[in-house]
Amino acid sequence: MTSRLSLGLKFSIAVTVLIIFTMLGVATLIIDYQKESLKQSTFESNLAMTKNLAHDAVESLLVFDPLRLDELVKTVFEATVCKYAMIADKEGNIVAHTKRHMLGSRLALTDNVMVKDHKSLKESVREYIYENELVKEFSYPVVIGNEVLGVATIAYSVSVMNASIEARLKNLKKYIYMITGIMLAAGIAGAFIVSNILTKPLKRLKSKMLDIQAGNLNVEVENPRLVECWERLNCKKTDCPSYGKLRCWATAGTFCHDKIQGQFAQKIGDCRKCVVYKESCGDEINELVEVFNQMVKDLRYNLQELEKANSEKAKMERLSALGEMATTVAHETKNPLNAIKIATSYLKNNFHGAILTEFLSIVEEEVSRLNDISTNFLGFSKPEPINLRTCDINKLVESTVDLIRQEATEKNIEIVALLDRNLPPVPCDYSRIKQALLNLLLNALEASKAGDTVEITTWNEGPFISIIIEDTGKGISSEEMENIFKPFFTTKTRGSGLGLAIIDRIVKEHGGDIEVESKVGKGTKFTIKMKVYEYAKT
Repeated sequence: MTSRLSLGLKFSIAVTVLIIFTMLGVATLIIDYQKESLKQSTFESNLAMTKNLAHDAVESLLVFDPLRLDELVKTVFEATVCKYAMIADKEGNIVAHTKRHMLGSRLALTDNVMVKDHKSLKESVREYIYENELVKEFSYPVVIGNEVLGVATIAYSVSVMNASIEARLKNLKKYIYMITGIMLAAGIAGAFIVSNILTKPLKRLKSKMLDIQAGNLNVEVENPRLVECWERLNCKKTDCPSYGKLRCWATAGTFCHDKIQGQFAQKIGDCRKCVVYKESCGDEINELVEVFNQMVKDLRYNLQELEKANSEKAKMERLSALGEMATTVAHETKNPLNAIKIATSYLKNNFHGAILTEFLSIVEEEVSRLNDISTNFLGFSKPEPINLRTCDINKLVESTVDLIRQEATEKNIEIVALLDRNLPPVPCDYSRIKQALLNLLLNALEASKAGDTVEITTWNEGPFISIIIEDTGKGISSEEMENIFKPFFTTKTRGSGLGLAIIDRIVKEHGGDIEVESKVGKGTKFTIKMKVYEYAKT
C-alpha cells in the first residue's frame, strides 16, 4: 500500500510518526518525573506539617495546656486534608485528637516512634488501614532540649493524596498534550514544506525522464542555481572556451588550474571539488539533476554519432554495391563501344555523303560520351589512392580558373578570384582537388546565364582553410539539396550523376568537409573546408 504513495507523502508521514512517538515518549517521561516529584513534595510537605505541629506543641505540652493542644490539632485538620491529627505525651497518652473519642487513649509506642534518648529520636512514617481506608501516618517527637515531651502525629488518606497529585498532574498533561499538538501540527506543516522543496527538482527530473521515455531527447532540467564561473572566480581569461557560458565543467579545453583541461569525463573529478560546481549543484538532488542533464547530452551526442555512423555505413554499402555494378557495366560496355567506334570511323573514311557523315559523327560523339561515363563509373567504383603532398591552394585555384576562363568568356560570364595570400600550405592530392574544383566551376558555369558572376574565394580560418565557389545562377531547390551528393542523382538530361558524389568523396578523403547553400533564383554557394595540418589517410 505504501509503495503507491508519493515520496513527499512518505516523507511527511515518516516525520509525523517520528514526532508523535517522540512527543509521546517525552510527555510520558515528563509526567512520570512530575508524578514522582509531586509524591516526594507531598511527602515532604506532610512531614514538614508534622514537624511544625510537634514544634508548636512543645510549650503546651511542657505546661500541659489541653485547650491549646486541642486548638493546634484542629488548626492542622482544617488547614490540611488529613484523616486525623493528634498529640500524645511521653507516656503515650493521647492528650489531643481530632477525633474526640480518642482522648485519653494510650498509644502502643514503638522504639522508632518514641524514645527517651534525644540522640536517637527520629520521624516515623507508616501505612495501615484506618476505618477501612489506607492511610499514611507521619509522627515526629516533641522535644525540648534533650528531653522528649511526647509525639505529634498526622494521618493522611492515601487515596486523597493520590487524587490531589492526579488533579495537579491533569493540568500538566493538558499543557503537555497541547504543546504536543502544536508541535505536531508545526512538524506536519514543516514536513510537507520540506518534502515539497526536496521533491520539486525530482518532479522536474521525472517529467523530463518521461519525455525521454516518449522519445524526446531534446530535454534539459532547469537549474536556477547555476553559477557563472568567470564572475564567481573573477576570471579574466576571455579566450577560455567556457567564458560567457554556463556549466563550465561540461566544456572541453577550459583553462582552470593553470592548465588546459580535457573532455568532461577527464576533468569532472577536479570540477566536483570546485566552488562553482558545488554552488551550482547545491545539494545531492541538484547534483543528480546536473548529472542527468550531462547524461542526456552525452546520450544525444552518441545517438547522433551512431546515426551518422549507420548512415555512413549504409552509404558505403550502397556505394560498394553500386561500384560493383558500375564496374561490371563499364567493363561489359567498353568493348562493344570500342567496336562501334571503330566501325563508325571505318564508315566515315570509306563512305561519303553529307547525311551519312552527319549521322556517323553523332554516333561517334555519343560513343565517346558513353566511354566517358564508363570511365567515370570505373573511377568511382575503384578510386586510386590519394597522393598527398604540400600544395599551394591559391596556385591550384588559379590554374583551375585558367582552364575555364575561355569558356566563361564565350558565355559572357565573369569569373572573380578573391584569394587570401596568407594561406598556409595544405597537404593534398593536387590532381584530385583540381578535379573537384574544376567540376564545381563547370557546374557553376552551367547554372549561370550571360551577365552572371562566378566567384571563387580562399581564406584562412585558424586550423582550416576554406575554398568557396559561389554563383548567381538559378539555384537548387530544397528537395534537390537533400540528394545532390548521392551517386547517380542528377537534374541534367545528360550526365552520369556522379560529379558531386566524386567531389564529396575527394573532400572527405582529405579529412575535409563540403557544405552547400542555395536559394532558387539567387544562386548557389559551395564551401570546401580542409584542415591545414591534419588530413584523412586512405
